[in-house]
Amino acid sequence: MSLLRTLVLAALLPFAAMHQPALAERGVTADTVLLGHSGALSGPLAELNREYLSGATLYFDDLNGRGGVHGRRIALLTVDDEYKPEKAAENVRKLIEDDGVFALFGCFGTGPSAKMIPLASRARVPFFAPYTGADMLREPLDPYVFHLRASYGQEIEAMVDHLVTLGVQSIGVVHHADPFGQAGLDAAQKTLARYNLRPAVIAPIASNGADAAEAARRVATANPAALIMVTAGNSSIALLRAVLATEARPMLYGLSVISSQQLVRELGQDAHGLVIAQVVPSPFRLEHAVVREYRRLAEKASQPYSYTALEGYLAAKTFVEALRRAGRDLTREKLVEALHGMNDWDAGDLRLQFSPRRHVALDYVDLSVISRGHFTR
Repeated sequence: MSLLRTLVLAALLPFAAMHQPALAERGVTADTVLLGHSGALSGPLAELNREYLSGATLYFDDLNGRGGVHGRRIALLTVDDEYKPEKAAENVRKLIEDDGVFALFGCFGTGPSAKMIPLASRARVPFFAPYTGADMLREPLDPYVFHLRASYGQEIEAMVDHLVTLGVQSIGVVHHADPFGQAGLDAAQKTLARYNLRPAVIAPIASNGADAAEAARRVATANPAALIMVTAGNSSIALLRAVLATEARPMLYGLSVISSQQLVRELGQDAHGLVIAQVVPSPFRLEHAVVREYRRLAEKASQPYSYTALEGYLAAKTFVEALRRAGRDLTREKLVEALHGMNDWDAGDLRLQFSPRRHVALDYVDLSVISRGHFTR
């Protein structure tokens, strides 16, 4: 089943969700579990969000074709927030109150998640695997929020540690002028301070990349040896093109959310040498069983491999394992309890660590390099 088909199917389900036995949990019927997702389905970050959803729906569609979990199929109702925090908050309110979703899955972005999480938490609706690594959304621990991926702080720490080991100390930062960018900048400054360093340059950039030339000018003036890019989607492409148009040639480092698939496609050889932090194993290597599973389904669906889609696939697989453990008598509290019990769960040669005191499954961070249109380690 394609992603579009899944969305159409899910759109027809709220009526059924509202007509279930009086004692049943909202979003759960005899044959369906209804999940909600708010994310950028339009705008400069839409491709990245769709890529994540494509991996998740690979798993959900395959599961549904095999009869679901405890006889229930997974339906994912997705709504567009254009990466606007206030719109995301309104979407989540409607998903919870009007559509009656059981849980929120894979909601997209730092700023939007900061608005969505309080609403979900107050309603005691699980908020699972948001596509953000912002440290500020992880502490203090929220009883209904569960993260899959390592944090931006961990990604940037891996970059800075690598650079300092190479003897590089002149490190600049370009960051989105939004909560996501601020989270990345804060993490970079904190990590650099451990080495008694400060950013060689700090340059904000709009999420659509409209002011990329000005950001690149500031980078060229400072001429750092390396540049950490806290960017995603269209801004990443615009910034790289603008930097290449200057005399500066810093080593370029990007976060996992940089939209690497889009970069390789649109920049071609100009993306050569870019180092990207990754929070899941390489989808281009076969060392992990979960990667082999993902690749089999991606090939069947004629989908290209990508880190982002693999992350979505892993999030869906992890959520479904929690549903299995929660049992046929499904409630939100039983789901939370099941997640707490997934300590050292093997997702396929990749172990996840949830517990009552730990709501972040993975600390995994690896650095990959784009070399002539391909990823290497």
